Amino acid sequence: MPPNGAQQPLALRECSRSICAGAINADSSKYTASMEAARDRLAVLAGQFTQEDERESFMQRQATAAALGSRGFTRAFPQATTAVEFPKAAHDALALDALLTPEERDVRKRVRAFMESEVAPIITEYWEKAEFPFELVPKLKQLGIGGGTIKGYGCAGLSITAAAMATLEMARVDASCGTFYLVHTFLAMLTIALMGTEDQKKELLPGMAKNDLVGCWALTEPSHGSDASALTCTATKVTGGWLIDGQKRWIGNGTWADVVVVWARSSVDNKVNAFIIRKGTPGFTATKIDNKIALRCVQNADMVFERCFVPDSAKLPGVEAFKDTNKVLALSRIMVSWLPVGMAMGAYDMAAR
Repeated sequence: MPPNGAQQPLALRECSRSICAGAINADSSKYTASMEAARDRLAVLAGQFTQEDERESFMQRQATAAALGSRGFTRAFPQATTAVEFPKAAHDALALDALLTPEERDVRKRVRAFMESEVAPIITEYWEKAEFPFELVPKLKQLGIGGGTIKGYGCAGLSITAAAMATLEMARVDASCGTFYLVHTFLAMLTIALMGTEDQKKELLPGMAKNDLVGCWALTEPSHGSDASALTCTATKVTGGWLIDGQKRWIGNGTWADVVVVWARSSVDNKVNAFIIRKGTPGFTATKIDNKIALRCVQNADMVFERCFVPDSAKLPGVEAFKDTNKVLALSRIMVSWLPVGMAMGAYDMAAR
């Protein structure tokens, strides 16, 4: 109640109702109860002002704040604007401009423009639903970064620095998109490029470079994360191929990847080998991990392999032991380190605005 004991003015109550109505779409009935409650709380707060014009001013200011609940953006209240309209880069925070070649600057410019115009306006909704914006994947081919540093086979052949700039600019707007790019490019594709046969490279890399095929990298297991060298997934030699048995966990892109690079321990010599398993192979299932609090758009999977047969041609001959994972991780971890840099730059740009 107001300090003078009077009821809220009718105009004030109607103002609060209009705020509620303007903040949600007509078909968003699930928000009605919470918005009605918010309206009532606003009316109580406004009642603490003794002057009518102060109350009305307060309620009108809250209208812009409430409107953020529908689409996350309003020009009338820029200090509370979300990433729906992403701010321009405030400045060259790391003094990189002088160090980049024209080609590297061009990569940075292209990826930045794409992330700001195509990803920022929609990614918050996907984050809320813990879903990935699959419709963006074909559009990524226009950026000219497919395959990262890999040369040939339709890949971009970027410098390490150019690939780092692409990763930074993705993470600046959304770390989940950056993670998708890294898992697909610098884990799955890079493993095939470094340790696959020529036939494997020709079959898979061109399609993966265009994002027509999406890859993932299955190393981590339910009981073996940082101690991945102790993995227990097995590859049993049989006539014409191998039977893969075991489980993998937290595999990024795992629910929808077309190409899965699986690390398993050989029955022949007990050493770790790597195999290419295609989506839909009998004996292989992937289930989405729900209830995450970070990288929510990344589709992490629990994977189960039960006597999953792969032919001899699916084995990566360049992998002879677990130490060969370092050939991939030596570069992929460099790229991973640019993810938090990009996230920090995005947070700075939002704060600077």
